[in-house]
Amino acid sequence: MDLIMVAVAAATVLVIGLGVYASWLFVQLRKQASRAQTAQVQLEAELQEKNLEARRSIQIIARALLQKDLSDTEAAMRIAYLSQQVNATELEIEQITVFLQLAEATAHIPILDDWQMLEKSEKRRLNKERSDIELVYGEFIRAGAEQLINIRLD
Repeated sequence: MDLIMVAVAAATVLVIGLGVYASWLFVQLRKQASRAQTAQVQLEAELQEKNLEARRSIQIIARALLQKDLSDTEAAMRIAYLSQQVNATELEIEQITVFLQLAEATAHIPILDDWQMLEKSEKRRLNKERSDIELVYGEFIRAGAEQLINIRLD
């Protein structure tokens, strides 16, 4: 009988111990889930802020283009880059498309240090080529810029 009582007591202690351990694991799992949910909410907020920031930047570039502070090609290159970082609306996509097309049409023209390394004759030739390409897209670029600056970013 004593052996049965010892076995029952040992089993009871084991079950209680396992129950406490299971409870502790449950609490840890809940904490982890809560931290994961908080991190997800924070990540979504950060992504939303970056999206809004990129969309604002596109509008700033469009304004600079209309004020003739940027060339069509430079604005197109910048907007094309920023467009990869936004969750654009259908209206924005429609307006950004022409900027992407101009950026693609002029992508072969060197920029920055590569431009500086070109000879003057090559620079003149490429400037003429860029100007000709901009003439083709100019009206559409300006219309797109006008539309982009008028889009509400709420």
